Amino acid sequence: MKIHVRFFAGLASRAGCRESFIQVAPQGDEDGEVCVADALSTIEHDFPSLASMLARVAVALDDTIVSASAPLYEDATLDLLPPVSGGTDLPASPSRWLSETPLDLSALLAECEDPAGGGLVVFSGDVRNHHEGRRGVTAITYEAHPAIAARVLSELEAEILQRFEVLRCRIQHRTGRVEVGQASVLVVCRAAHRAAAFEAARYAIDTLKVKTPIWKLEHYTDGSERYLDGTPLQPEDEG
Repeated sequence: MKIHVRFFAGLASRAGCRESFIQVAPQGDEDGEVCVADALSTIEHDFPSLASMLARVAVALDDTIVSASAPLYEDATLDLLPPVSGGTDLPASPSRWLSETPLDLSALLAECEDPAGGGLVVFSGDVRNHHEGRRGVTAITYEAHPAIAARVLSELEAEILQRFEVLRCRIQHRTGRVEVGQASVLVVCRAAHRAAAFEAARYAIDTLKVKTPIWKLEHYTDGSERYLDGTPLQPEDEG
């Protein structure tokens, strides 16, 4: 069975390519069904440089993160997603949650206007010039899986509106190169009272950092760069 594989972030660097086609045969399945685990075994054989990373990789099929037992079909596209730094219906437009240009706080504030909301909390995550004791960071390049990342952020907004006493919530994240001092993510929460707005904004930023398939490539003054390690993504049917 022919499978189309796409590598994201640091996996592409290790594999030496962004995408490849592999031939996958069933392994140990009496029914002859090919599943994600079979594809991962083939990838480990064809790309030995990835062997040490595959245990922490998430796999997306049809823009949904799936488990190793998920069945595959001819010409399926598998996206291999490394740990993040920081349903199948797609949102109307990923650009509502992901932006390749500087984030527009005034636009998000306008979307969150509500005369019943007396508490407004804005969180801006800005690129700093150091990380884990290493100074000389000049910029960070953010790479995302657009369809999944947009859906995760859309669902997170909806969850916040339902879970907290919040009237409005907007989240937007940068992709591409972001210089030191520029915002990489904005969270805006408006509620009747400040406590709910603070609580919702904190939950939003903490949750998106572990659930959203966005990866960071740090650039340094000496010309070097590195992908930051993070939290492995989980199959969506397992939460």
